[in-house]
Amino acid sequence: MNTLNAPDTQTFDSAVEAFRARGLPSFLQGDHLAGVALFSAADDVTLANPIGPPVRGLAAVNQAAAMAAAQTADGSLREIEEVCRYSTPDLGYVVQIERAQAKLGGADEVSPISLRVTMIFRREDDGWKVVHRHADPIMAPRPITTVVES
Repeated sequence: MNTLNAPDTQTFDSAVEAFRARGLPSFLQGDHLAGVALFSAADDVTLANPIGPPVRGLAAVNQAAAMAAAQTADGSLREIEEVCRYSTPDLGYVVQIERAQAKLGGADEVSPISLRVTMIFRREDDGWKVVHRHADPIMAPRPITTVVES
């Protein structure tokens, strides 16, 4: 990556902003690479996206993100509502609601998207990296029976 165009990830806050400014918008256009570049390459990196089971390891994260991004097009980020943010010298997390819009699954029309997201970052030798991202569409209270396996 050209260091002139590399995102600033030297602080926790700058890594969060880099993911929001580069990773999310690219993903909504169908390109997962800018977001995955901000993930840790360590074996314990995990991704739990809303369309598949959790995966572990950078290769699996890359594959899951590519599969999801391939189903989005012509998207844009509308708003991020931050619920909370906390960091220590080596670990940090952010909980947020991501509101976006995109064409999903080959549709001709743009649809609104809202995701409840938790991201954990870790300070590594080359800056702060995403070590876990969980996103799901649960945006309203629901009965406990919705967790029953069918």
